[in-house]
Parts: sequence; structure tokens; C-alpha cells
Amino acid sequence: MPARAETCDTPPFPWDDALALGLGALGWSPAAFWAATPREFAAALGRRSSPEPLSRDAFERLLAAYPDPGH
Repeated sequence: MPARAETCDTPPFPWDDALALGLGALGWSPAAFWAATPREFAAALGRRSSPEPLSRDAFERLLAAYPDPGH
């Protein structure tokens, strides 16, 4: 018997909204919608991907490399 899938707390992807935006608001054909990458889809919606937040380790390296004068 196959292993049971683990449950996760992540909500399902909002396919209905994505289809409405891609096929409706953007006016893409189904072929264009399914061929688009997530980055292309976000760009078409005028969204930019956010950079990864700075890790604590990277922050500490920046502090060491560029200390505040007098601190």
C-alpha cells in the first residue's frame, strides 16, 4: 500500500483566481497561460518578486565589515 501523503498547513494554490487573471484580465490564450512561468505571470500583473530577507549571519557580516563610527 502506498505511503499516505503528509498533511501541510499551506493553503492550496488559488487556481480559480489565477485562471481568471490570466485568461480574463490579461486576455491570454490557454496556451499562453500554461506556457508562462510564474515570473512571467507576476511581471504581466505588474508585480516584482521580493528579494530574500537578509539572514542574521549576513547582517552580522555587514556590521563587522561596516561598523558604525563611535559604537
